[in-house]
Amino acid sequence: MARKFRFRLEVVRKLREQARDEQRLVVAGVIRAVRSVEGRMGRLTDQLRETVHRTRDAREEKRLDLPSLRGHQFYQGWLHRRIMETHENLAVSKARLDAERVRLGEATMRLKAIEKLRERRWKRHQTLVHREEQAVGDEAAARAFACGTPRMGGGMPA
Repeated sequence: MARKFRFRLEVVRKLREQARDEQRLVVAGVIRAVRSVEGRMGRLTDQLRETVHRTRDAREEKRLDLPSLRGHQFYQGWLHRRIMETHENLAVSKARLDAERVRLGEATMRLKAIEKLRERRWKRHQTLVHREEQAVGDEAAARAFACGTPRMGGGMPA
């Protein structure tokens, strides 16, 4: 009967797999955060564009409404500051994403290393099992020959 394959480092492999999966979740969360910041940046940019168009339209009118123009200018300045802050947040988020991706790569490499070791040990196990089976078959054939048992192809001479 062939021996059952048992990888002694299976617990370590599972822990590394779990660490890689957890790091994947972290990376996914950071990607969501980056997309959120990018969306906020897009909305602020759209608001600024809309405000600029309103200001142009107000300036083209025959009658200028100075309080309204000042309000638009104030709002545009505020939007510019918010866009700059969001741009800085985006840079920080992208740097964090890069760092988390590096950690994910490291976790994946550690997992691949132990999986490669497991595969090599599995192949070694298969080779040993094959040798054992071959030895058992050879021994059975030698006993059969020594006892004078007829071979499969023909019978004993009469």
